[in-house]
Amino acid sequence: MNRKIVAFILGGAMLCSMSFPVMAEEIENMPNAAEDTVQAPDSVLYYGKIMKMKRDDTEAIQQIRLNSERYGEYIMNVSEETVWIDSENVTAFNPADLKENERVYVFHSPAVTASLPPQSAAIAVVRNIPQDAGCAMYHVVDKVTQAEDGSLQILTDNGGLILSADEKTDVVSYLTKNIVTLEDIQEGTRIMAWYSAVAESYPGQAYANHIMILPNIEEEEEVLQEGQQITMELDGKVPNMTGRYENGTVMVPVAAVARDLGFEAKYTVDEDGELVTVESDSFSVHLRIGQDMIFGVTKIEGAVGMTAPQNYGKAPYIVDPGVTWAPAELFTMLGKTVTLEDSNLVIE
Repeated sequence: MNRKIVAFILGGAMLCSMSFPVMAEEIENMPNAAEDTVQAPDSVLYYGKIMKMKRDDTEAIQQIRLNSERYGEYIMNVSEETVWIDSENVTAFNPADLKENERVYVFHSPAVTASLPPQSAAIAVVRNIPQDAGCAMYHVVDKVTQAEDGSLQILTDNGGLILSADEKTDVVSYLTKNIVTLEDIQEGTRIMAWYSAVAESYPGQAYANHIMILPNIEEEEEVLQEGQQITMELDGKVPNMTGRYENGTVMVPVAAVARDLGFEAKYTVDEDGELVTVESDSFSVHLRIGQDMIFGVTKIEGAVGMTAPQNYGKAPYIVDPGVTWAPAELFTMLGKTVTLEDSNLVIE
């Protein structure tokens, strides 16, 4: 399973208006899912218009570039795990039919890169959005409790929302003809749910008219060892160099990787110490040797743009004869997608 390397977490700023706080108070027969700590949401909702789509050689969508007056520009990275939902018809749809200028919901990972525009992994893309309430919403089930009448109380959103479902709730399976029932909804199940009015209680409560059960995500991953060599793929080419897995992050020789990606790397010394910059025509990433924080600044004259300083887990360092090593994630600030596939690093 692919692991996306990400730069920072958005703290739920783009949760949809129908979502609820991450942490819930204890309720009868439904214990709190997060008593003492605030957990990251299962997804974040983005609503916007499709500006452009990047496809591979088979015409499969790899990225969706969107724009929104409320949320700004975003790039959503598509994988085999992304689901495609037609909200109006309560079915899956063929992503090949997706069009530019179409407005969609995208439920994406709360992990977002510090690049401009930011990037995130698309979990669910929803089209044919109704004008009123009742659009398909993505949830991961925290807990299921069955009432005496056979109905279910489904706790989601890390304790923030309870969905009620009974024999009148339509339950279907994503992309299969498998017969599914309410009994198939268990802790950890990923679902799309259609519901309208949400009670202004805490947690929120709503009745689910339709529930679509989504495929489980396989979690088998190679366990990387400290100091393990990491192979690389840079813009589709395999370079004659490797990275290293250190302190939970992938370190790469900065200048060599930058050059292969079409960027320029510079080394200078000033009163604050040793500085390395990696630059495109419009953006510059600054990292200091021995210091954890890395940040980016726009080079466009008259423009204002700077990323928040990021700590990727290990400070840049220099190895004789003068090779600077730094976290591969820094290239997300320059608009690249950085993916770790087992022990192979892909930057494109």
